[in-house]
Amino acid sequence: MTDHTSGSQPQVPADTDAAISAWMGKQGWRVAPGRWHLDPDGGFHTWQEEQPRAGGTHALWISESMVRRLSAEQLLAALNSEDVGNEIRISIKIRIEERGDGYRVSIVSRNSGEWKRAE
Repeated sequence: MTDHTSGSQPQVPADTDAAISAWMGKQGWRVAPGRWHLDPDGGFHTWQEEQPRAGGTHALWISESMVRRLSAEQLLAALNSEDVGNEIRISIKIRIEERGDGYRVSIVSRNSGEWKRAE
């Protein structure tokens, strides 16, 4: 994962960060504020569970273009319409990105999806 310095990373609007964190909380996962991740497939904002569980740390990756283009309400509607909560329960780390007129939900590979824990 490539974390950027705070001056160079795209910022998540405060209302979007709060809405995604609350949505994750309703799914049962207390998450840290969104972080920036540059992946070979593009830039993503990620929300990751603060306390790992035996099965892994649940995480949601949302493409930068979705965060930039959609309101918090529209993002939540996309997560719900694509059943992302259930996908995360099954696959632990999920990303969502726009594809044409719809969305693509996919599993985040373990190599790109692991965050180093701060000691």
